[in-house]
Amino acid sequence: MTRKIHLEHIAKIEGHANLSVKIEDGKVKKCSLNVVEGARFFEAIVRGRKYDEVSILTSRICGVCSVIHAVTALNAIENAFNVKLSKQTRLLRELLVLGGTIQSHVMHLFFLALPDYKGYHSAIAMAEKNKKVISDALQLKSLGNDIVTIIGGRDIHPFTSVPGGFSRAPTEKEVAYLLKRLKSSRKMFLDAVKLFQSLRYPKFSRETEHYALTPAQYGFLGGKIMCVGKKCIPTFTYDKHFQEKIRIGSTAKFVVEAGREYMVGALPRINLNYDKLSPKVKKLVNWKRPSYSPYLNNIAQAIEMVQCAERCIEILSNNKFRKEKLPEIKPKAARGVAVNEAPRY
Repeated sequence: MTRKIHLEHIAKIEGHANLSVKIEDGKVKKCSLNVVEGARFFEAIVRGRKYDEVSILTSRICGVCSVIHAVTALNAIENAFNVKLSKQTRLLRELLVLGGTIQSHVMHLFFLALPDYKGYHSAIAMAEKNKKVISDALQLKSLGNDIVTIIGGRDIHPFTSVPGGFSRAPTEKEVAYLLKRLKSSRKMFLDAVKLFQSLRYPKFSRETEHYALTPAQYGFLGGKIMCVGKKCIPTFTYDKHFQEKIRIGSTAKFVVEAGREYMVGALPRINLNYDKLSPKVKKLVNWKRPSYSPYLNNIAQAIEMVQCAERCIEILSNNKFRKEKLPEIKPKAARGVAVNEAPRY
């Protein structure tokens, strides 16, 4: 007996995809996932535009992780023009990215992944019998939104971070508000880790290359491109190591390193940067490293949310922010490269 299943426009992913499955006598013989989202050609859109327009444009690459696209474009421009950033700018950029990471992780964990593990077709359907879980998730998402809004001007596509610095700084009242919300949310972040550790995951491991940046402290901005068990890849020439490929039946580009697939995201970051987690967060990592189970990425994201929240509290508690004068920028013909960590699913 042969059965064919074809699903169009799968909703629980970031983008659009179709799934086709062929089953013969109860066994899967063929399974294909085709990405059908239209190409948008951002590389061409930014060509010929002013340098201070690029960040605003590239943030539109994604509505979930718009922050990291905006900040990485700024970093590349600043590297091209040799712009030196102040300590305050670096800290505010870090806060902005931490808030964006919380936004993305909450969205994926609670609203895209969790309903499947709980046997519901959506978070809305799950809410009636899991009211506290969804309520906590909405509060954590709201917190991430507030961090990005206060630091970046709005909860998606931030605009206050500009080449060389920020057009405004958070007020003492805004800092106090964020600190209060972060501290009161600590238990919800820890509950999220417990929740995703309690789920049943398939016993599956796929040993592949795990790549992540290794900044001075656990984070998402800058650092060397490292791989588990391998030497680093120079950031400035990363494009000579990673190649984009196109596959038949998909409009998405697939990236390989030395012809091999690899993994990025929360699990590779913890595999490579475990020693840089705070002592409190290290205790939450309950697997032997490195792990190659992609299912652990959910737990890794939940753990990263705790790390992000604690780092936000540390920055906000130990710094006073003020409006800074932006450095003078003299455009010139140059090449700028920047590599940062997107949250990723």
